[in-house]
Formats: sequence, C-alpha cells, structure tokens
Amino acid sequence: MNPSQLFFETLLLQDGRVSLAKTAMVCAMISNDLDDALIAYLAEKQIRAVITRAGGNGDNLKSKLLRNAFGAAEKSGLLEVSPRNRHGITRLVEDVMRSFDSPLLAVAGGGVKIGLAVHGSDLAMGVFGTLGIPGMDVDYEVSVSRTLHHYLEE
Repeated sequence: MNPSQLFFETLLLQDGRVSLAKTAMVCAMISNDLDDALIAYLAEKQIRAVITRAGGNGDNLKSKLLRNAFGAAEKSGLLEVSPRNRHGITRLVEDVMRSFDSPLLAVAGGGVKIGLAVHGSDLAMGVFGTLGIPGMDVDYEVSVSRTLHHYLEE
C-alpha cells in the first residue's frame, strides 16, 4: 500500500468501511494535486466520485454551485440524467447552501471545491472553500457535507 492509499484509508474508514459523507468532504478538501489519486483509490473501493469547483459573487455563486454540480455529475457519468437524480443533486445543493446562505452572501463572493460521491443508490456532496467581501480582508471558510441514502435510480 502506497503512502497516499494509507492516508486515504485513515481519513475515510469508519466502522471498517468507507464513509460516503467523509468521502465527499475529502474530495472537496483534498489538495488539487491529489484529486486523481483519490478518485483512483475510491474506484478500487467501488465508490464513484467527481470533483469540481465553483466561484462567483452572491447569486452567481449559488447558480454556479448548482450548475457545476449538475455538469460534473452528468458529464462525468457519475449519474444518469433523470428527473430523480437531478432532484437529488438539487436537494443536496439546497441543503448545502442553507448551511452558509446569509444576507452577507449577497455582497460577498467566494470559491468552493465540490466533491460528489456515489455508492449504490447513495449520493453524497461535500463543499469546502472560502467566502468573503472583496477588498475588505473579511473571509471565512465553509465546509459542509450531506448524504442522501437509498435515493438514486440505479
């Protein structure tokens, strides 16, 4: 086992199996140069995953978060295009946005990394990044993970 695989196992194993919520969050938090190694490790564990990013200001950030999650999930083949699968992504994005949506976001901007992971009919999403007011040196980190169990069409 190489060092990165041992690192991934240490982070992701919970009760002897890979946690899907942790997987999505680690996908969102991992250093960009380890993206491919993590995706390959997860494939060995029969977990499909994709990593994307979104950035912008206010409503533009919200829109990009949803569009980029859809685009990454569908274009990568992570999810088949179907109303139920699209509803699942929408529901996760809505839950994630609810965690850090505030009046401040209307004037703030930011960039986030998005991790999506699928195992069987379970779907998880993790988001990690920074939000802040441009030019005011007021930034804060956000990290959120959500999972829908037994939801996807197989």
